Amino acid sequence: MLKFKESESDAKSLALHYAKEMNDELLEEFINSKVQINSTEMAASLTESFWKMTDLAIKDNEEQKVIEGITDIEFWMHKLFNKFSGYMLINGFEEIWESTSSKIRAN
Repeated sequence: MLKFKESESDAKSLALHYAKEMNDELLEEFINSKVQINSTEMAASLTESFWKMTDLAIKDNEEQKVIEGITDIEFWMHKLFNKFSGYMLINGFEEIWESTSSKIRAN
């Protein structure tokens, strides 16, 4: 399961904010360590959700919004990228992460 250290609490707060904004229950459960990825479909879905969350964060960062008291959105999104991609790598879903990410970012 995805785990956040105490020092990563802002990354988790930011991710939960966007999961709720997107009304993405699976993403929220994943961030809260309530579900583990157990299929390629689930890995692809969470990869898509990550990139939707990133698009929202880019917009908020450009508008200099403060989200959950967080002003350095770009910094924490980089941390989340490493967290998500690292999880996919360690758990055998790197190919799904790469292929799904490539398709999404190409559009």
